[in-house]
Amino acid sequence: MRAVPTTSVIKDAKSHNKGSFRRRRLVMIVLACFMSWAGVTLWNQVGKLNARSEKAALLEQKLKETQQAHEDAQREIARLNDPEYVEQKIRKELHYVKQGETLFYVAKEQKK
Repeated sequence: MRAVPTTSVIKDAKSHNKGSFRRRRLVMIVLACFMSWAGVTLWNQVGKLNARSEKAALLEQKLKETQQAHEDAQREIARLNDPEYVEQKIRKELHYVKQGETLFYVAKEQKK
């Protein structure tokens, strides 16, 4: 024979289910809050990462330009050690002439 559950057993089962439901709901609320916090934090970090990568790309470009300018300056320093180059540079930029030479200026045509 089977025993018929009494009303107190049924009430205990319902209250047990009610407590279990409350705990599950509390855990789900805590989990939802944690996931929201993690999502916001991840979103902010992605934004910062993108900003840093753009900044790094700009710095890389600036580094390349600076290296090119440095190479050009080194090349110019090496050329300035050549007396013939120095003479050409003085004649062109400062309009110096040797004794007995005449300097002629040629007017450039203006384009309209």
